[in-house]
Amino acid sequence: MTDIRRAIKESLPGLIASIEGDERNVILTLARMWLTSSSGRICSKDQAAEWAIPKLAKEHATLLEKAKKAYLGDYDDKWEGMETEIIELVNYLKRSIESSLNI
Repeated sequence: MTDIRRAIKESLPGLIASIEGDERNVILTLARMWLTSSSGRICSKDQAAEWAIPKLAKEHATLLEKAKKAYLGDYDDKWEGMETEIIELVNYLKRSIESSLNI
């Protein structure tokens, strides 16, 4: 688990920097990182989203739900016009991960 936590910490900045054009996967990966850093569990992206959604404010939960549905093939990835909301969600997830890692 120590190695996993270190890998999460080290990969977080690069992951966030790569969000443009890959919003769904970055958001879902951040949800996985949050779940793993908080609980030590490793699971699929959709399972991590299910875990995280109830812990988020409504506006953040809505975006994560869209990402989960797109991952499952139930929603077309259309992120245009949501840049501000996406950045707010990413920043929230980043802070939550860092808090779980005690950074």
